[in-house]
Amino acid sequence: MNWIRENKFLTGFIVVMVIGAGVLGYLLYSAYGSYSDVTDQYNAAATELHQLQTRVPYPDQANLIKYKAQRDDLLDATYSLATSLSQMVLPVEELTPSAFQDRLRDTVTTITTRAGQTGVLLPKDFAMDFSNYQTQPPPAAAAGPLGRQLAALQIAMNILLDDHVDSISGLTRTKLSQEGGAVAPTRGIGGGMERRGGGGGGGNAGGAGGLVDKVSFDLKFTSGQPAFQKVLNDFAAANKQFFITRTLVVNNSDPKPVVKGGDTPPASAAASQPSVSGTDSGVSYLKFLVGTEKVNVAMRIDMVTFNPPEKSARKPGAATPATH
Repeated sequence: MNWIRENKFLTGFIVVMVIGAGVLGYLLYSAYGSYSDVTDQYNAAATELHQLQTRVPYPDQANLIKYKAQRDDLLDATYSLATSLSQMVLPVEELTPSAFQDRLRDTVTTITTRAGQTGVLLPKDFAMDFSNYQTQPPPAAAAGPLGRQLAALQIAMNILLDDHVDSISGLTRTKLSQEGGAVAPTRGIGGGMERRGGGGGGGNAGGAGGLVDKVSFDLKFTSGQPAFQKVLNDFAAANKQFFITRTLVVNNSDPKPVVKGGDTPPASAAASQPSVSGTDSGVSYLKFLVGTEKVNVAMRIDMVTFNPPEKSARKPGAATPATH
């Protein structure tokens, strides 16, 4: 205490130095905290800048032009493909309800006559699942789309008749939206909506005009195995209407397994058979165990229609910039 009293100036100087050191330490700590925050912000900005500079395409005006050109190329290619596929689609004709009934009557008569000529059995009162329109006309808005559906079903029936199936036990079509059928939209290519079992395809048919429209129908028939294989190939190769076999169920007409060891003809049958080559040995029986069975087939087939999308906004004759 005496030393402090005797050295008041030195004591005051030391106190000021201690306070100044504390204040300087606080300022230094605050500055370091601010420096850390600014450093983090700088590193984040530098990282984002590096990502932008190395991203493909780099968002400058030249690459933006290239991007738009590539987008237009994709739209044009999609348009060309859809236009080409749309040529494999039956057109929608302007039909009155009475004209559709006349066409339905002629089509059913043609199919029934051909089935009789080729020996293919059809169900009783077969009307291609249009029996309700044999006695009453369809709605006016549905006549055109129904005409296209009728033409597609006629192609399907001709495939079965040309391939000489044994019998056709059923044909069930999906009702169109214009006649009160339900529309089941599903997610299509590129996030767009495609319609399943709806308006029969496109704006001309009264549908939503999506990129792809589908209308399904079911077929049931019995045939030999070669004829069944030809039916599948002919549906895939149809060029007037695009078909997709959606589901397929095949059952053997004879579900019983083959008996091992072969069957021996009864003695009475063997005795009644004439001898072979003048001998008394009797006839040797040859029975095929496999390969002669028929198959019962149930198919669900999509009648697919394609509607070209909008073309790009590129001016005619505009060149595509070169990309590197």
